[in-house]
Amino acid sequence: MKTDSIMNKIRDYLRELTIVIIGVLIALIISNFKENNQAKKYQIASIETIKKEVTANYSDLKGVMEKQTRLLDTIKKYSNDHIPIGNLISKSGGIQIAPLSNTGLEFYTRNQINSIDFEIMSMLIRMNSLSELIDNNMEKLRDYLYPNLFADSEKSKMLFAMYLSNVLESETQLIHTYENFNEDYIKTTHNIGS
Repeated sequence: MKTDSIMNKIRDYLRELTIVIIGVLIALIISNFKENNQAKKYQIASIETIKKEVTANYSDLKGVMEKQTRLLDTIKKYSNDHIPIGNLISKSGGIQIAPLSNTGLEFYTRNQINSIDFEIMSMLIRMNSLSELIDNNMEKLRDYLYPNLFADSEKSKMLFAMYLSNVLESETQLIHTYENFNEDYIKTTHNIGS
């Protein structure tokens, strides 16, 4: 009799324990599902934000590159004439610099590490690196320009054109990276949303 009573208590205890374990497992499954859903929504929102930034940067950079190309053409056209570099810059509408925003990398990395798409991360790092390269090339251009603003020799104009070409080359690389991101973005948001 005593053994049956102990066995009944053990069965009751195991039954209650099983119910509690099942309840905890169900709660964990639901919680995990909600977290995954939130992570997907956050990642989609992150990519949308980055896409808007890339689109704005792309548009600004394209416009600036057109003006820089006109300046480069003007410098080359008048390279043999005794016109100071400063006058040629004024004639072309000045030196343009694109106001590039690179908050996308920081925003995206705030996401949970298990949700990060490393291809997107790689593109964002490349965009950031190219933006820094543009800044460095532009700084070299400015450093050359200040002491040579009134120079009118062919050599000084060709050196200025070389520095400006370096800026344009890095901007072209960044434009291609933006275009690649926009192409891959469509695939990525479609895959994340599924």
